[in-house]
Amino acid sequence: MVFDVLKQTAFLMAAIVITMLVLTHTLASNKNDRFRNKLFITLSVFTMICSVSKSAGITVRLVYMDKDAARQILYFTEWINLLFHLLLPMLFLYYIIMSNGSHRHLTGIKKVLFFGPSVFMEIMLFINPFRHIVYSIDDELNEVYGPGLLISYFMAFIYITIGAVNLIKHRHGLVRKRVYAMLTFFPVLFGGMFFDFLYRGVSCELFAISLTLLGIMLTMENEDDRMDKSCGVYNRQELRRHLNNLLRLDQSFHVICIRLTNYDILMRLLGKSGVEPMMVAVADYLKGILPWYRIHRSTNTSFMIIMDSTEEEAVAISEKIYVKFMEGLYLDDIDTPVRAVVIRGAVPADISGVRDIMLMVDGPRPPYKGRGIVSKNMLRYLGRSNELEEAMSRGLKNNGFSICYHSIVRSDNLKACALKALVRLYDEKLGELMPAEFIPQAERTGQIRQIGDIVLNDVCRYIKSGIPEKNGFEKIYVNLSLVQCMVSDFARHIIDVVQGYGVDPDKLVFEITKPVSREDHKLLEQFMTKLKEAGFSFLLEDFGSGYINVEAIFALDFNVVKIDRNILWEAAESDTGRVVLENSVRMIKDLDRSILAEGVENDEQIKMLRELKVDYMQGYYFSYPVSEDEFADPA
Repeated sequence: MVFDVLKQTAFLMAAIVITMLVLTHTLASNKNDRFRNKLFITLSVFTMICSVSKSAGITVRLVYMDKDAARQILYFTEWINLLFHLLLPMLFLYYIIMSNGSHRHLTGIKKVLFFGPSVFMEIMLFINPFRHIVYSIDDELNEVYGPGLLISYFMAFIYITIGAVNLIKHRHGLVRKRVYAMLTFFPVLFGGMFFDFLYRGVSCELFAISLTLLGIMLTMENEDDRMDKSCGVYNRQELRRHLNNLLRLDQSFHVICIRLTNYDILMRLLGKSGVEPMMVAVADYLKGILPWYRIHRSTNTSFMIIMDSTEEEAVAISEKIYVKFMEGLYLDDIDTPVRAVVIRGAVPADISGVRDIMLMVDGPRPPYKGRGIVSKNMLRYLGRSNELEEAMSRGLKNNGFSICYHSIVRSDNLKACALKALVRLYDEKLGELMPAEFIPQAERTGQIRQIGDIVLNDVCRYIKSGIPEKNGFEKIYVNLSLVQCMVSDFARHIIDVVQGYGVDPDKLVFEITKPVSREDHKLLEQFMTKLKEAGFSFLLEDFGSGYINVEAIFALDFNVVKIDRNILWEAAESDTGRVVLENSVRMIKDLDRSILAEGVENDEQIKMLRELKVDYMQGYYFSYPVSEDEFADPA
């Protein structure tokens, strides 16, 4: 008898085992707080109930007992099976549209059409004891199915077909490999339904459903590749996918960006190993006030929250976060709190497009320090960022970039000995743009390398012409962004360009234009070594503007160090400033580096710098930046 039971319930036993594994794993994952996750658990529980009730019915047929009692039990087990079974196709379709976000279009009459068939089938089942429209149990304890069951098969086929169509239509709402994986399970469902309809004793439909649930668990419910594992929230890739899907569905929503403002200070205090615990602490705070699946780690120093809610709720959450970071989020054993700027935008009312939204985390910091949450009209700076990117694209296409030169003089005789190359951009829409505005944007967008090539080629052409040397200019200083220097093949690229013009590398001095963090030292050292071996020189810019630059002068082999103009100006205003300047000059000289002071504007500053035996000076006192055609003969 046991063998007969196992033979007849083989598919059902397999379905029970598979569904039990799915439920156990899903419940143990602790990621079941979304409605979609709860829906998947419901599907699994319903499948388990159906499988158990069908197995119980087969067992009853094989166990000797009173026929009337057996009929009652069989009727009950089949009724329980159908009660949950009839809902499975609708729940499966609902899970699909919840996963890709298309459930947001399920309003009005669409809801009636969606839920109506399942409600109708459940009503038929409840009146079945009186009309036997779905099934009955005959005297031989066999199930006799009525027209209602045929209708249920037809409705299940419609639901599953719509699910396949919806998955293909809204495939961009899911990761591509998940779409492909899900589509492979539709033939399993259709096959299980078909064989179950033709051969009722086989009971393979529930087995097909359990296999589909297993596939969903391994693909849709497994979100490891979409998670930032250290913080337990979604990662940047998932953020972009989520935003693209919401915009594709024409949905209104709110975004809240939290950008850390003192990340560099905390990194110096905590060390590189302490960076992640800091971000984990911020993530834990955010998860304490919001569900984890609304939070995305958008960059190393920022988080983005997506809220499909009312404006009042978004305002309340953003204000709570703002107050917390104003008070300071403190880490264990660190007295310095984590600080952040909070940016809130309504989509599409305040901001539109994935590119514009991502500028909240990738673009410049808001120019509204100390003015509360950045929102509404304050978000105009994001539009300026886009305008700059478009202007640079036009400039690269239409030769809108030009080079001008600023003279550098020797301190001992105040005669020009070198030039500093400066890039300018004139745009037909925005007018003349200064490097301080468009270079940071170029570094973020990747356009910096093309702009750098324009400058380097123009400088090499100018040197090759012989005009700088004829006028006594021994070298030309050229800015290099730290972003450029981090590219593995950039040193070779520079060498190839300069050699292509036949220019002596000794004629060029490269200025590193960004503060150099200790994490960048190794890569920058490798870059500098390759170029120094080829004959180039390097200048560290804006010395004294930050502690990181002080570290760089010890760690990296710069030939020249440029003292930040603010140190010079402060030295002329106060005794404290004079002490800072004197000690900076003394330290640089002790390290056997040449010194260039920028921002020279009056005789008093010149006298002070000559007394300190600074090597070179640069500033408006000597000249303004002009084009090579306008540059006067220094003699």
